[in-house]
Amino acid sequence: MIRFRASAIAAMAAVVAATIGAEGPAPPPEIQAVERGLRPPVLLKGDKTWTLEERMRLHRVPAVSIAVFGSGRILWAKTYGVADADTLARATEATLFQAASVSKPVSAAAILKKAEQGKLSLEKNVNDYLKTWKVPENDWTKGRPVTMAELLSHSAGVTVHGFPGYAAGRAVPTLVQVLDGASPANTAPIRVDSLPGKEFRYSGGGYTIAQQALTDIEGKPFPEILAETVLKPAGMNDSTYEQPLPPDRLKFASAGHDAQGRPIPGKRHTYPEMAAAGLWTTASDLARFALAMDRSLEGKPGGVLSKEMAVKMLTPGFGDYGLGFTVNKRGGALYFSHGGSNEGFRCLLVAHREKGYGAAIMTNGENGDKILTEVLRAIGAVYQWEGYPTGEIEPAKLDAAALAARAGRYQLSTDEILTLTPKGERMEARFSLLKGFELIPLSPDSFVRTDADVRYQFSKDSSGRDQVVISPEGAESRTGRRVAETVRVPADELESGKLDAAIAGYRRLREANPSDPSVAEGRLNELGYALLNQEEYKPAISIFQLNTELYPDSANTWDSLAEAHMKKGDRKQAIALYRKALETLARDKSPDSVKESVKASSTAKLKELGVDKP
Repeated sequence: MIRFRASAIAAMAAVVAATIGAEGPAPPPEIQAVERGLRPPVLLKGDKTWTLEERMRLHRVPAVSIAVFGSGRILWAKTYGVADADTLARATEATLFQAASVSKPVSAAAILKKAEQGKLSLEKNVNDYLKTWKVPENDWTKGRPVTMAELLSHSAGVTVHGFPGYAAGRAVPTLVQVLDGASPANTAPIRVDSLPGKEFRYSGGGYTIAQQALTDIEGKPFPEILAETVLKPAGMNDSTYEQPLPPDRLKFASAGHDAQGRPIPGKRHTYPEMAAAGLWTTASDLARFALAMDRSLEGKPGGVLSKEMAVKMLTPGFGDYGLGFTVNKRGGALYFSHGGSNEGFRCLLVAHREKGYGAAIMTNGENGDKILTEVLRAIGAVYQWEGYPTGEIEPAKLDAAALAARAGRYQLSTDEILTLTPKGERMEARFSLLKGFELIPLSPDSFVRTDADVRYQFSKDSSGRDQVVISPEGAESRTGRRVAETVRVPADELESGKLDAAIAGYRRLREANPSDPSVAEGRLNELGYALLNQEEYKPAISIFQLNTELYPDSANTWDSLAEAHMKKGDRKQAIALYRKALETLARDKSPDSVKESVKASSTAKLKELGVDKP
């Protein structure tokens, strides 16, 4: 394994320590409280919080930039660490980070502004505005053309989830080449492969179509349009969508870093998919954008949109996604937010929908996402944000009888059982086939996980049967009812090594209800890979084989079975199965993006196995 030189690690740590107050005057108390108050999802009484320096060193994140805002202004902004782990150049408030997918809401605001100006309609066929390129018509679009609102809300049925960018020295495609998946583009063609307007499916490809449409409408480069429409009006003077950065901006740019804290090759990737991932910015400028959104919502001067359009942008459609932002509840409070993940960069922007406070946090490391939420929880605690824990939780002291009363097995689905076992003053919990975790009692009827903000509430159902309601923060609750120790689901048999009984159990579930999620193709595929990753070849192959029998027209099931045989070392069987996967594509009804992925995978694996002509 490649490792940092000890001197490099020490030097980087020294810079981080310096920026967190090891030298110079002490920062205000609230900043110190954030810097020293990073916390897990649940902070128990007596447990210590972490310092930002500790977490940056642990996760090898060279720089973190934070801007906290509220009451219509930036309350404070501070940047910690180094912009480049090679040069040890210190990161400052002027250091530019890649915003990654936080580019999307800023791009969406520009498009919504053009809709306000009457230059486009959110509800008309987007092909009416596309000149350089058109969304190819197919069976999905004939009766239901794609609209701009659907592109912005990820409900257009468009392929390509995200983009890896282009490393230094690599050819960078034009936007049309990206849209068509043509060389040198490194992603598949962006196409409609499900009914537009029917469901949420995250698609950076959709925002790339929107980028082309906006460029065609305005007849100007995308960075110029965004600067005029959103960046300058919002006061985001340090920000740009230029890709790659021009020399005058490049000198302020951070390098991206891998999970070991090393600069990625070439320092940073280029993203021609600017609307989806191309914004270079600072934490302070992202805070200014959120503040401009708040002014828009209030109908005050200095906003980027009208009040009506801002409300439309922040109204969830399918799921909790609006027109550019996720909008969800935390406790009883509404927040709008977006995260970002580019090669070597991770970031997060969060703001209260009604009260306008929030924070922007940017990092230049692959492990930055391990710090983002910890910092956010620290800020929420210090400023007593609605829905954020502000103090410690004191566990209840239950006797053995009280714990035993809650212990047992609770069935959540036809193939998922939660098993609870008393362990000292706490409860050990484990879902079928998964690693166990601890539950902390808050009362005889209420428990909480130590590693996630998930509550477990015990009660009786209408028939008097014991049940547990599992409520993750920001997600739907699930209910499990107590079952006897003798109740067995297929996962139990699989876990205990009774493979034949497990397979027979899954067959019975399928016969009883073909739509049972426990035997859905995707679920069985995930189960097979979980076993394969543990080198449990026999059960993995059995699960994959069952999937091919239940879903014989899915090329992906054959591709997965082939991979299991390949990893086991059975070359002959792997070749036959990869060929079977390619043969199945002709009758596969899966989305085009899935079929393209399977075709590429099977073809590549056959070449790896020495087969030039599949």
